[in-house]
Amino acid sequence: MKIKRISENKYTVYDDEGRRIGKCSVTRREFSRIFTDAPVQFEISVSCTGECRDLLYGAAVTRARVLAAAENAPCRVYADITPTDKDALAVLTALGFINRDGIMRMYRPVTDERITQSVPRSCTIVRDFLDNEDELRRSLVRYNECFDAHNDVSWLREIASQENFARILMVSPTELCGELMVWTEGDTGVIGILQVARAWRRQGVASYLVEDARKYFSTLGLKRISFDVWLSAPGNLALARKSGYKKGDMLALYPEIP
Repeated sequence: MKIKRISENKYTVYDDEGRRIGKCSVTRREFSRIFTDAPVQFEISVSCTGECRDLLYGAAVTRARVLAAAENAPCRVYADITPTDKDALAVLTALGFINRDGIMRMYRPVTDERITQSVPRSCTIVRDFLDNEDELRRSLVRYNECFDAHNDVSWLREIASQENFARILMVSPTELCGELMVWTEGDTGVIGILQVARAWRRQGVASYLVEDARKYFSTLGLKRISFDVWLSAPGNLALARKSGYKKGDMLALYPEIP
């Protein structure tokens, strides 16, 4: 086998016959709106056959450590693997990674009891369907900035076309405080994209939006709600638990260097 660096942060492995059998990359991501303590994060991604896994992870981890050290500021290095990839997890564990992060799909039943929480003073709840082109583009910009993404308008249009799609907004007289996009899949309501303006965090905005979604789903006669939670994102797991969601299925694992 032979490993070749094909760009600054990407490597490819070839077998003895010159066939490509694996690749890896290290991607610098900046989550300044989510992780205020470590906004810069380096994501390791590996795709390969079993025989070159160790080689690729070794190269990627070494490169990620160099990049993290060059930041000269708090940052995080993590890998993105599927929950069933036990071999990758074993390699990462041997390299010093700890498996304590990922995306978990949590669930709760739909109920129709009233919302006991109060809307923050001067704020109002508005529901719409993102059918205004200008607002769709503004919402896309907010999403891309928050999640360090590069999605285009067609991506958000596809989401807005989901069954029973709705956008729930909390607004003050002068600004948007938070927004939540929801839709349905069969008999399940989906808590989708949730964003809260930094100035309005820790004021109950997210909790109220999630509760309003529950009320919306109850009008549709649904049985349960799903909520995909990024475990390490500050407040996400606490919000889900406070809102009545229980542990469900792991969709992705993000082992990290402690």
